[in-house]
Amino acid sequence: MPTGKIYCFRANYELSIKFDPSRVPDWLCLEADWQGYKIYTLPWVADVARVLGALEIEDTPSEWISHLESLGLTEVCAVIGDDLFEGKGYS
Repeated sequence: MPTGKIYCFRANYELSIKFDPSRVPDWLCLEADWQGYKIYTLPWVADVARVLGALEIEDTPSEWISHLESLGLTEVCAVIGDDLFEGKGYS
């Protein structure tokens, strides 16, 4: 079975008007703060979804950005995980 990576992203909260947070798939984790949405991938879920055919994207940052934009998020950009988890004691 393939093993994916954890990718981290930010998206603009105010401009993502077509995005419905209640419809976030299980292979993504979503949080929000004063800078906007914080999103990171859950590879242990995404890998299974990919094998089952529920997730049909390659495991690359550009493919993930396209996937996030298809969910209605705007101004999606990749960020370093350390920046995303700052203050949580994960680094």
